[in-house]
Amino acid sequence: MSVPYYRMRDRYYRMLGNKCEKCAAEFFPPVNICRACRSADLKPHEMPNVGKLLSYTLQKESVTGFEEQEPMVFGLIELSNGVRVVAQVVDFPYESLKMGSRVKAVFRRIKADGPSGQIYYGYKFGPLRTGKEVSA
Repeated sequence: MSVPYYRMRDRYYRMLGNKCEKCAAEFFPPVNICRACRSADLKPHEMPNVGKLLSYTLQKESVTGFEEQEPMVFGLIELSNGVRVVAQVVDFPYESLKMGSRVKAVFRRIKADGPSGQIYYGYKFGPLRTGKEVSA
């Protein structure tokens, strides 16, 4: 495992951004200076794991190492705190995607490093289950 990956692992396993102690603005990814009030007093803050899909796109050709995930859907997601993130959208048939769909962060395999066999995990977004669905 690479040292930078190991040191940053909390950011891969959780949506860890930061929050301004002065004005309470939240940011993801983390910033060094608050964009709202210019304060440098920012503390780590975990983002909410639910939101809504604002927009999405289908990528039919991927970069090297991600061919088995083709086609890939990427979405612009507004989290419940108003922070917007771009992430891969999974577990939705492309034809059923709708802007405004409720989504939830899910922990998934991102890729595997061929020579070392190291598997990298992180968050993606899938449908928010209400408990009424029948699982397959």
